[in-house]
Amino acid sequence: MCTAGRCRSPIAAAMLDTYAPRAGSPLVGRSGALVGAHGSVPPVGITVMRERGLELGGHRSLPVTPAAVASAALVLGMEREHVRAVVDAGPDAWVKTFTLKDFVRRVEKAAVRGRHQRFTDWLHHVGEGRTRDDIAGDDPDDDLVDPYGQRASVWREVVDELDDLVRRLIPNVS
Repeated sequence: MCTAGRCRSPIAAAMLDTYAPRAGSPLVGRSGALVGAHGSVPPVGITVMRERGLELGGHRSLPVTPAAVASAALVLGMEREHVRAVVDAGPDAWVKTFTLKDFVRRVEKAAVRGRHQRFTDWLHHVGEGRTRDDIAGDDPDDDLVDPYGQRASVWREVVDELDDLVRRLIPNVS
């Protein structure tokens, strides 16, 4: 999820939906907006994604709802602010809600999920030692730059970073 669901989260979801099946992973991405839903990806974002063979021209952002959060196995925000908003709205979501960057770092350090281990049990392990203070403030180690209104070069940097994070995520979660 991201602020308006028009830039980072649809890009990450499109990458996940493209790369996961290629890796034999059952992961599925969904994009959500915390505010200002029902917008489309800006033209520069569509162009940058087409350069990678991914199509976002038909994307329309949808709001993050309590029902969507409750039904998700994992909720990934693009900034700490997004995680705070979800957890403030539903404290039970804490265990499964992370920033994308933090989650990737954590899964790369965590023990591989056991073949018969429940996903929720594994998430508890991944988040072990994490406190709500960990999502206070802003931190470039956790927050992805919002490319909205930026030059194409900024979009490419964000897309490159998302591509790296999504590719690192898939083998560690599947």
